[in-house]
Amino acid sequence: MNKYLILILSIMVMTCSKPQNSAILEKMINKLGNDFPDIVSHPKKHRLQVLYTQIDRDKNNKPTFTTHGFRVREKEYFYPASTTKFPIAVLALEKANLNSKINPYMRLEVLTEKPELGGVVKDLSSESGYPSIAHYLRTLFIISDNSANNRLYEFLGRDHINQRIWDLGYPNTRIRHRLSIQLSDELNRYTNPFIFYDNGKKVYQQPSQLAKLNLNVNYNDYLIGRYHIAGENKIEGPLDFSSKNFMSIEEQHAFLKQVMFPESVPKDKRLALSDDDYSLLYREMSILPRQSKYPKYKSSYYDGYCKFFMYGDNRDKIPEHIKIFNKVGEAYGFILDNAYIIDTENKVEFILTAVVYHNNNEIMNDNNYEYESISIPFLAELGRSIYNFEQNRAKEHLPVFDRFIK
Repeated sequence: MNKYLILILSIMVMTCSKPQNSAILEKMINKLGNDFPDIVSHPKKHRLQVLYTQIDRDKNNKPTFTTHGFRVREKEYFYPASTTKFPIAVLALEKANLNSKINPYMRLEVLTEKPELGGVVKDLSSESGYPSIAHYLRTLFIISDNSANNRLYEFLGRDHINQRIWDLGYPNTRIRHRLSIQLSDELNRYTNPFIFYDNGKKVYQQPSQLAKLNLNVNYNDYLIGRYHIAGENKIEGPLDFSSKNFMSIEEQHAFLKQVMFPESVPKDKRLALSDDDYSLLYREMSILPRQSKYPKYKSSYYDGYCKFFMYGDNRDKIPEHIKIFNKVGEAYGFILDNAYIIDTENKVEFILTAVVYHNNNEIMNDNNYEYESISIPFLAELGRSIYNFEQNRAKEHLPVFDRFIK
């Protein structure tokens, strides 16, 4: 083959490797303009990014993927909020699987070496009355529990989280800190010791760790807002997010795809998870608050509480034939969802990831954002638009969902 033709083809492959603005997705988003005129007319202002993957099956149920993007910006900062809990949960399960002495259902204890962090001995919300990795997975996914995330962060250690996620093929992700508690960088580098028990006997002890990896700032536009709150003071000027977590829309979308479809990535990039691990993950990612016995949740935790796409703006029950495997995020005016959605009755499936920012008063950290009135309804309607489109999209072979509905 002519060397110049090879060069042209190589350039074409590189150019097409990232999703461009899709006419299909752009049309669907534009249709939302009547209900959400400001977001649709000013997507840059609202830092809107969307990725949508269509899935087509062959006669052997093997999937192929076609991804559509809208305003995807690899380096544009948004606060990922609780969506970073997803890789932490998955990597914690992987670490347990690689340690022959422990399993995710074992009782664990977190010791206290630094008073600011504290430890944990019991968890009365679990069936056993004790904490475990499996129980942390449940509360992390079902109501986005920050404490569960922080304990799994400690079990992994900050260096392990970042190095492993980079090794898997997500080099732009930066996990710097725990959630919901204000700690110095030094304390976020440190993690408490762990003990695991089997039938009351200590079987594994993990000493405290101190992270050493340099987490450089590899994104732009991380100064956000006209004002910000510090303590009780309103300060002129933006809030600086350069020391906060980051995981781009592309890497979130790809990581979810990898978890739901492990065979879609090369063997050297796959997670070291067993079939039982995947079954546990799929169950906890999709379970609804009313379906949980441990913990038992009040009715205020409605089905759409952590399922923003399609159901976040209403209190309707999610039908049994629709399952949403996802992780949402909500903080500093940013709303996110990262979901694989299936309908076992109508044979619909797709992956959808989106972030939108809405903050009318442009004050950061005042807890006055338009989550319920604008941002979550926008994601819910976006999810319904994609779902309706998928219902009518012709497919040669219908999917079989056996691995997801055990």
